[in-house]
Amino acid sequence: MYQYVFALSHGCDIFYYIDWIDKEGVAICSCNDGIRPVIFKIERTDEESKLDYTPVR
Repeated sequence: MYQYVFALSHGCDIFYYIDWIDKEGVAICSCNDGIRPVIFKIERTDEESKLDYTPVR
């Protein structure tokens, strides 16, 4: 999942060579658990990220 999130957050628009997802900024990925697979739809938004907590050392 990290690769898709990283690519979307750094400007990649289209995955899958426009075969079956024609919306820009969307990726579909799944975990590799064969017994209980989970499918994720990841979408890029225009919201700016912000650090709204104080990290604890």
